[in-house]
Amino acid sequence: QVDDTFDRAAGNLDGSTTSDGQATWTEYLGTLWTVTSNVAQISGTTAGAADEARVEFDLATDNHYAQIVVTGLGSDNFVIGVLARKDSTTTRTFYGFRTQKFGTSKSYLFKLVSGTETQLGSDGAAAVVNDTVRVEPNGTSITGKINGVAAVGPITDSAVSGNLRTGLHGY
Repeated sequence: QVDDTFDRAAGNLDGSTTSDGQATWTEYLGTLWTVTSNVAQISGTTAGAADEARVEFDLATDNHYAQIVVTGLGSDNFVIGVLARKDSTTTRTFYGFRTQKFGTSKSYLFKLVSGTETQLGSDGAAAVVNDTVRVEPNGTSITGKINGVAAVGPITDSAVSGNLRTGLHGY
């Protein structure tokens, strides 16, 4: 297990050490993740231009989860989420769960396989401040949760397996 409360000096997320001291972060797509006031945040992106960062730590199994607590949302369009079953490369292959607002608010469970995104399911509600957003792959059962309750899924999918890292997704 790796845990990051982002309790450290302000700066770029890339290369920073997790608060538990076990790992560092790598921004492998984009460079807009920062730590400000003990919060990881993304800013200045263009709609549809994702920024992603992974924790450089191999978990014990690919049956793991990644979660964040939403601490703030912009007043305009946003996307924020987590990813699981990511590997150590820049290849965009993982399962993700994101909450977003583009005209309407929704939460999406999705997969990326070699950069090609497929939506696995959606829910008509986006997370709000203080909600916990979580993606949880367990075998071929993939679930997106808000505050511990399944918002999307479980969905059966076997496209991504064996990858042991987690991370952040946003734009």
